[in-house]
Amino acid sequence: MKVAYYPGCASHGLSKDVDIATRKVADLLGIELVEVPDWNCCGGGFLDEYDEVGQVALSIRNLSKVESLRLNKMVTPCSVCLHSHRLAQHKYKEDSDVRKAVNKRLNRANVQYSGTVETEHIVWVLLRDVGVERLKQHVKRPLTGLKVGAYYGCQMLRPESVMGFEPAFNPRSLETLISITGATPVTFPQARACCGFPLMGSNPDVGLKLAYNVLSGATNAGADILVHPCNLCHLQLDTLQLKVVERFKLPQPLPAIYITQLLGLAFGFTPEELGIPKLALEVLRKKGVV
Repeated sequence: MKVAYYPGCASHGLSKDVDIATRKVADLLGIELVEVPDWNCCGGGFLDEYDEVGQVALSIRNLSKVESLRLNKMVTPCSVCLHSHRLAQHKYKEDSDVRKAVNKRLNRANVQYSGTVETEHIVWVLLRDVGVERLKQHVKRPLTGLKVGAYYGCQMLRPESVMGFEPAFNPRSLETLISITGATPVTFPQARACCGFPLMGSNPDVGLKLAYNVLSGATNAGADILVHPCNLCHLQLDTLQLKVVERFKLPQPLPAIYITQLLGLAFGFTPEELGIPKLALEVLRKKGVV
């Protein structure tokens, strides 16, 4: 199976372990990820509030690059990038004023777009295209005894009419993938709430409080570790973990890892191969799963 791959900006920076784990798992499963040539930032989460037409044009440019590859599906590991591209496609198709303004910008850049590409999340591809049974066949190291909080965040699910993979207020994709690894999925009230990353530039106190809500909610529900489906949630819940612990006096950290890192562990990759961070590695060793 060959699909275009849009890693997103953070995957080439502080979330590079997301990219590493996603590529390893995809390769094992026979998914050929063809990185989109000369891709640009999608502008998701920020630019659309300042320049809606500019944000749509940036995402459409990426999709035009996929069309040049003669592929009809672009997959991303980032919920924000997913949301940005799918919403851009929706606006371009449904809003004639936006489409007209976007086309003016695209024409100036000599960009051609015909609308033949579908943007999907890696989670969707794993469940819909690979399938549960094939995923189970690759499990070499069941993560039995590990309780994993399933955190979706706010962008992979809503608006449901645009995202479309599963019910926005009753998702099960992450729980399904967690169960495949042999771990026990843990649901909690804040599983679909914002992690706070978009506020870190304008109101970091509130941004950290939102991250605290997610981490404390999963901890109170009994999770040993948290998994998520987003490059930017990774920055907020992993990179800033200790800052949240210090600010809100959490008794202990709740490590957060990306969903393909969890799958990769069950598939037999070492923590080092997957870029598992120190905090998570300590928990995994304590639970006896690595």
